[in-house]
Amino acid sequence: MAAALLSGCSLTQLLPGSGGEIKKAQLGDLPTAEEMTIKYNGYGFAALTSLEEKRLYAGIDRALQQNTSVEFTTEKLEDVDRVSDVLEFYKDDHPEVFWIDETAPYYYKESGGVLSVQLHYKLEGAELEQAKATLESKLEEITSEAPQGVSEYELELYVHNYIIQNCDYDTEAVEMHKQDTVRSNEQNVYGVLVEGRAVCEGYARAFQLLCERLDVRCWVIQGQALGFEGDGNTNHIWNCVMLNGEWYQVDVTWDDYDGAETFGDEQYYYFNLTTAEMEKDHVIAPSYSDYDSNDVWYNGFVPQCDSTEYYYFYRNAHMIYDLDDSGNIDWLVQAASTNDSYCVYMISEDLDFETTYNSIVQDYAYQWISSANVINGYEPNIGDTCKLSANDTRRIVTLILVYE
Repeated sequence: MAAALLSGCSLTQLLPGSGGEIKKAQLGDLPTAEEMTIKYNGYGFAALTSLEEKRLYAGIDRALQQNTSVEFTTEKLEDVDRVSDVLEFYKDDHPEVFWIDETAPYYYKESGGVLSVQLHYKLEGAELEQAKATLESKLEEITSEAPQGVSEYELELYVHNYIIQNCDYDTEAVEMHKQDTVRSNEQNVYGVLVEGRAVCEGYARAFQLLCERLDVRCWVIQGQALGFEGDGNTNHIWNCVMLNGEWYQVDVTWDDYDGAETFGDEQYYYFNLTTAEMEKDHVIAPSYSDYDSNDVWYNGFVPQCDSTEYYYFYRNAHMIYDLDDSGNIDWLVQAASTNDSYCVYMISEDLDFETTYNSIVQDYAYQWISSANVINGYEPNIGDTCKLSANDTRRIVTLILVYE
């Protein structure tokens, strides 16, 4: 789950294929604070701490309206290293932008009180125009197939499932990232929605863009994943989504299990968690206002997620409070009556997970299956080759059903 390889370098370095020419454009006078407040309302823009940073953001916005990379000027920043932060926050507010080169995204030079910046594009001119049209066509196709007249939760679920079913986690790109090399579009929406291969940043930005197109508020969260590759932490990006006025944490990449096939509930382990649940194996980067020179990643906005109303398993699993409760059997009867492939249970916090799970494995699963078959008149007949899987972090037990 490699994060962006964001770095800046001096404008005195020539752009590849530029022939030594720096293309310049007059992008208008520097906007006032009031003008920018009216035009820009994203969380990334709101996180910026100075007028100079906000004017750089506006310059980036104007430059990206051009299909050819141009140099633009703005006021010098107190800390020029923050050019990368401003660009990253712009991308956070505009997940549709896919054509900025990730390895060397910009060039700059300083002269007096002026900062000159040129973004480095991967595509330009007619080729970029065609790629934008291809992405837009794909977005229209995906959103047109979304369910109509449904809740925000169901739209979010549609987006989540679409990405998992149509995009593979790009393990080849991950290996290349270890050598500071970007393979292609794995870190942007084009990689996910058009090419069908991506890493975590691509997943997160595609999820954000599709949710926004369906009027579901969504944001990106940067931080680290704990112990994903060996014992160390890995830079990682995921999302938060707002449903009925409350925020929830979502990690579509981890729900895709590296692109491996899942048997059902595995693909929802990171769907609409609280902050406390996500922090069991994720570290959220600090807010931009809490700048520390030792920090690599920042977040423009970090909502507190406390609600469990739309947590996937609270809506789609049966809570076990007592192994002898007949409701456990009723839940299996219901699943079998519609020929479901699996039946999902959640073990209450009041019970010891390991002890309860072992009891289900050794005795109760067989009892529940036998009772469910009798109640359903053996139509269908749940076989004795069913399997169990468990996730102790989420406290989930899944009975994978096999019918005879």
